[in-house]
Amino acid sequence: MKTIAFFALPLFVFLTGCATITNTLSDDSKDKYDFRETQWGFSQQRVQVAEKDSRLYLKRDDVLVYNTEIAGVPTYLVYTFKDNKLRAAGYITEKPVKNAQNITKMCIDKLGPPTKRTNEGMNWDTPETVIFANAYPSHITLGAVRYEHVPGGVFTNLLHNLKKNQKGSVDRWDAVWSYIDKSYYEEQRKDGIHLADLSFYEKVLFGTIKRHEFLHYKTRTGYKLPIPHDFLNSGVAEAK
Repeated sequence: MKTIAFFALPLFVFLTGCATITNTLSDDSKDKYDFRETQWGFSQQRVQVAEKDSRLYLKRDDVLVYNTEIAGVPTYLVYTFKDNKLRAAGYITEKPVKNAQNITKMCIDKLGPPTKRTNEGMNWDTPETVIFANAYPSHITLGAVRYEHVPGGVFTNLLHNLKKNQKGSVDRWDAVWSYIDKSYYEEQRKDGIHLADLSFYEKVLFGTIKRHEFLHYKTRTGYKLPIPHDFLNSGVAEAK
């Protein structure tokens, strides 16, 4: 459920009384920030003070989500917590857009060449933080396909006349740019990664899940028929 950001002033008074934000953050040095104006281990309340000017979208025990924009792309600004301690943060696209790759371009401009590239994205390794970025196509339009109404419906005929691995034009992309507490990352590497322990937003930030890919098929009349990519691979229908 969305939370309206009326909390800022009451929370500030609760945390600090007559203190100022400067006093609240007096122990924080810009040289020590791990992500934006936060440090790993910050409580939710501390992060909320740091993001006092940001628009809150969602607040739960394990996550804070804000609406923002980066590199000209509407994104969610996400902070995730375990036992009220910040352990990951970053940006994810609000919805598939045409210019999501601007985010990964900005990563390289800001951070330089990645430490490692994989099929799933780029990684930067720093003493305190592991940084991950990736952009991937989520809406693809394929060329026109021939079909007609037959017993069983148009979907049956359409899907069985598609070619596997048919290439198309990418209409929209999604992207993620995340920062992960290095100590938490190393702990996971040592003890084994348990995906069940990750929240939904952490799975997105870590690149372990992506938005469903939609394939758009053009009909002879120019109509685009969107079909989830998972539908083709689920065994319900298989393109030949």
